[in-house]
Amino acid sequence: MWNTARGGKGGRTEVSTALKGARWALWKNPPGLSDKQKATLASIQQTNRPLYRAYLLKEQFRQVIAVKGADGRLLLKAWLRWAGRSKLAPFVKLAKTIRRHLPAIHNMLDSGLSNARIEANNVHLRVLTRQAYGYHSAQALITMANLRRGGLCPPLPGRS
Repeated sequence: MWNTARGGKGGRTEVSTALKGARWALWKNPPGLSDKQKATLASIQQTNRPLYRAYLLKEQFRQVIAVKGADGRLLLKAWLRWAGRSKLAPFVKLAKTIRRHLPAIHNMLDSGLSNARIEANNVHLRVLTRQAYGYHSAQALITMANLRRGGLCPPLPGRS
């Protein structure tokens, strides 16, 4: 964030100076924070309340996903109330979206299953498709997909 209104491109705003180095503290899991990152979070708590509230909402949502089951449902219910009242537009919008998909999210919390493996498989297949532009036929792509993602492991000559 550059302050172009006061002094052109060279001057930083007070906000950007106060948040310098805060990205890693805001992204990391709380148990993995260094002392410096904890101090940065404490500074954000004092100087930028909306950002600190967003950090707390993010961490509480991580906890909802980690807990699962009936306790996860209760945490999610409380989180949705908190996010809806937070006056932070992205979290209010997220809470509305989650409410629309609540039955599916409850199923995920109850079963402990997610679509992460499917998404990872889709990404790998997209990479293979990008690599396959040089192949002569679609059969080569299908074969590569079977080898890489299908679990096929043919014996290679000269290897045991």
